[in-house]
Amino acid sequence: MWKTILLLIVMAIIALFAFGLGHDPREIPSPLKNRPAPPFSLESVQEQQPAVTLADYRGRWLLVNFWGSWCVSCVAEHPYLIELAAMSRKRGDFAIVGIDFRDSRSGAQAFLARHGNPGYAQGFDPQQRVAIDWGVYGAPESYVVDPEGIIRLKQAGPLYPGWFEQRLRPLLE
Repeated sequence: MWKTILLLIVMAIIALFAFGLGHDPREIPSPLKNRPAPPFSLESVQEQQPAVTLADYRGRWLLVNFWGSWCVSCVAEHPYLIELAAMSRKRGDFAIVGIDFRDSRSGAQAFLARHGNPGYAQGFDPQQRVAIDWGVYGAPESYVVDPEGIIRLKQAGPLYPGWFEQRLRPLLE
């Protein structure tokens, strides 16, 4: 009897372990996945620039990256975003929008001056209204929106070299 109980316990532990191997512990599910992206219209981080709106990107794949000058991981992610921006301009099949949230305009501008302006539109969301609508937990956090305006992917944490090949390219193809 005790051998049967021990065998069942061992099998249960193995099953839990196997289940855990199939899930990314860093992935935070989004209730917005496969749903329409919440619309937004934000002032630009850079003064004298046009408003940044989701509607401007309708019909294109879009990577929406939420960031803040206060975010240490955003500094680490930034060189890769500059690389993705260059790739976006070269390929032409996706665009990128940054949304600076819970920040000051001067802080955001100083961040871009210090670490490099990647050359894509940067919306300014100091009251984090858009971030809340999108269900952002922290920074950095990125979402991929398809040409019909549906959120297809969420990335919590910094984007990393190889992310495009692993996560975005399969969606584009």
